[in-house]
Amino acid sequence: MTTLSSPEAPPRAEVITETPSPAALRRLLPELEAGIGARVCIVGGFVRDLLLGRPAVTDVDMVVEQGSAEAAAEWLRQRWDRRARVVAFERFGTAQIAFLVPGGSRFTVEVVKARAEAYSPESRKPTVRAGTMAEDAQRRDFTVNALLLDSGGAVLDPTGRGLEDLRRGLLRTPLPPRETFSEDPLRMLRAARFVAQLEFQLAPGVEEAMAEMAPRLAIVSLERVRDELLKLLLATRPSLGLRILQRTRLLEEFSPELAAMAGVEQGGYHLGDVFEHTCLALDAAAPERVVRLAVLFHDVGKPPTAAVGPDGPTFHRHPQEGADLAETVMRRLRFSGAEIDAVRQLVLLHMRPIQYRSEWADSAVRRLWQAAGELLPDLMALARADTEGSSFPGLAQLAELEGRLAAVGKAHPQGIRPPLGGEQLKRVFQLPAGPWIGRAQKVLLEAVMEGQLPRPEEPGAEQVAIEHLELHREAWQPHPGEPGAITQE
Repeated sequence: MTTLSSPEAPPRAEVITETPSPAALRRLLPELEAGIGARVCIVGGFVRDLLLGRPAVTDVDMVVEQGSAEAAAEWLRQRWDRRARVVAFERFGTAQIAFLVPGGSRFTVEVVKARAEAYSPESRKPTVRAGTMAEDAQRRDFTVNALLLDSGGAVLDPTGRGLEDLRRGLLRTPLPPRETFSEDPLRMLRAARFVAQLEFQLAPGVEEAMAEMAPRLAIVSLERVRDELLKLLLATRPSLGLRILQRTRLLEEFSPELAAMAGVEQGGYHLGDVFEHTCLALDAAAPERVVRLAVLFHDVGKPPTAAVGPDGPTFHRHPQEGADLAETVMRRLRFSGAEIDAVRQLVLLHMRPIQYRSEWADSAVRRLWQAAGELLPDLMALARADTEGSSFPGLAQLAELEGRLAAVGKAHPQGIRPPLGGEQLKRVFQLPAGPWIGRAQKVLLEAVMEGQLPRPEEPGAEQVAIEHLELHREAWQPHPGEPGAITQE
């Protein structure tokens, strides 16, 4: 990889004061072509979504024929922002540049030299040679993503099928699907993702090729698999893509734990097996990353805990098992530690809001509020999706629970905590620091949860807490051998 700041190839462009954007890039295409002496077109998702009337994507891909991708990116840098950096990948003939735009976001342009490429059976890295626009179109994933927008504003269809496939809502590979997927197996996950995003159908033969080529996914880095899975989960209809991954056994390739949910029947209010319920819940879930990850994994613990009881299937301790499995899969896919911890906790707690009843004591509501902490909004979003993915009539109960939880938050703006800190405890009981402090604070926290003690900020709270500890001294006092323990003579 080479990072460039000012190569000599392209002539300097006049700096203009306009915000980098897809619309601005379209206006600049004729000048860009003249500036680098090569043909340049916009390609890929931007063109597809423009024709579909979908919101424009943030980033734009361009293709350069008989010219340098690096030079095109440098021309844009000179024109828009000379503080930006061009990152060039010489081996692949690609270059990327990102511009900061108002609001703190980035507008990224990726430029590729028109090329033909192929992958060896043992490698994920392609061999590349220069090619034409038509050849470049053949190496793209789907015909609808090979459409070009030229500097005159014309839409070009180098595969001859992209516009018709777009009209019909079909995902078709430019080459025979086995060849396309063999070259870059990640395209199989992209197929499922585009179905979820665009609600397109797979062209005849595509799904069969995906099933046949599924083991080829092993050469793709787990980070790339993770990123495609996230895009699928955040799509409009994630269920459509997830079902394709399950049918083609692609899901099993990177998460046999999730694939195992298929065929595990449930009783009661559930619609379909565990996998189908998960699909329905995903469609109902708020399109937020942690929420949809939690929905994906919330019942992953059911297959290994499934049993048959007198009243039908049972899944005892499936939240605990599911939390462990969610962590295992997410670590495999290289998720961040913070996301793993959040999803693990949500899976662990996901049944508690579902089990809420109006008869719950206030202490039970306080315990749920305390256990969820900052994840409470995500936990309730998970509970709503779980409910909407079944025929369980629990939405009114969840709304009532949310009201009670909000009241707890209002009553404890600083969080639920013991009325006495460690230094206060040492001073009051004239004892040195030791494990007894943690036990004493646990006794106090339990009493706060049960509503037996006032909040720390209320008048007299400290004295009431001291009296409570005196009454329950056997639960916290120093044990033999600990600092402050009474010595037997």
